[in-house]
Amino acid sequence: MSGASKDANTILAGESVNVTATVHNTGSSGGAMGIEYVVNGTTRATERVVVDADSSVERTRALEFDAPGTYRIKVQSPGKSAGRVKVKPALVETTRTDSTTRQLKIRGGTVPTNEPYELNVSEQTNRSFAVQSWTVNASRQAFTQDVTEYTDPSAADLAVPSGDDASVFGVVTVGSSDGVEPSSMQFALDRSTLQSAGIAPQDVRVYHRINGSWKAAETTVATEQPDRIVYEADTAGTTAYAIGKIEPSFSVTRTSVVSEQATDGYRVSVRGTVENAGSAPGTYDAQMRVDDEVVNQTSVTVPADTEQTVTLSTVVTTPGTFQIGFNDVNAGEVQVTKSQLQTDENGGAEPKTEPTGTEPAVQTEPAGDGDGGLGPLPATVMGLSTVLVIGGLLGALLLFGVVIVLLRRGGSRNDSGFEL
Repeated sequence: MSGASKDANTILAGESVNVTATVHNTGSSGGAMGIEYVVNGTTRATERVVVDADSSVERTRALEFDAPGTYRIKVQSPGKSAGRVKVKPALVETTRTDSTTRQLKIRGGTVPTNEPYELNVSEQTNRSFAVQSWTVNASRQAFTQDVTEYTDPSAADLAVPSGDDASVFGVVTVGSSDGVEPSSMQFALDRSTLQSAGIAPQDVRVYHRINGSWKAAETTVATEQPDRIVYEADTAGTTAYAIGKIEPSFSVTRTSVVSEQATDGYRVSVRGTVENAGSAPGTYDAQMRVDDEVVNQTSVTVPADTEQTVTLSTVVTTPGTFQIGFNDVNAGEVQVTKSQLQTDENGGAEPKTEPTGTEPAVQTEPAGDGDGGLGPLPATVMGLSTVLVIGGLLGALLLFGVVIVLLRRGGSRNDSGFEL
């Protein structure tokens, strides 16, 4: 046995390594000998080879490893070591790197365990943002996953939040195959980067990109180093992550004030429409103010790039003129009189005058009674009272009758020259 070698030092569980044995015959006649492929002292395979005089023969055998670990490989007869092979559940390799981008390929083998795989990434100390470890949950099937790290967020092929409400220091995108999904990652940020942005280390978060919105994930400080801070974050549920601080951007776009009688006074309500123009959802604290005093408040969650309407109310029990505000926005003025606050014997509000800005309701009768009759007469005809119109018609008929009578009497004398 003149030599033994293998074609890999590290493989995935479920893969095989090719072990090559070289047999040399130093004699003057041909012969045969047996070869044993031994792993950790146990023979995995055997074969017999024939070697001519003063010549060599190579034989290669593929040895498969199903469980993670480190294995010693030897070729017996009389015995040569092929070295050690490391079998891992998963591997991470750097396939491409430049000043702004680093691409990682993560490969997983068929491992008989349901535990997450934690993969260490070779550290890049010259990068302001760098992934240091990647943990995945996988089935027992082999998988391949591409992870791309961007130290320049604008280089990522997706819309990254920017502006006064967002400070993003890095982006990570993931191409996942079936049977595997991200679980968590550790990454490092330079302290100088945070100081330049004016952001405290504890305010950094990893944000998941879900339906065009960025939602903060649980993020903690793992370790603090002199020049860098290492974070750990949950990365389950999506395939794009932004690292930094992303805040909502709230504004009040519309307000209105409504007032009405109430059983215990005069109720005044203010309605405000709150818009979130930011890239992350947030909680808006709304307050109703009466003459600059907070009388009611609530909190509402407003998703990114949407708006919510909030209504708050209070009961006024004293007369006067009041300025109504929605947070720092002046929504309008309300006047409450003593008569609007008067109550009946049951304690309910009893208004003495019509509400301001309204007209009394006008009740009208139907056009017909449903049985073919003419129904009630209208109140007016061509703008005139129906009673006056009917009276005029009756007077005209009466006058016409008087004229006829007088003419008949005059005709009886027959001195007019006409015969009636």
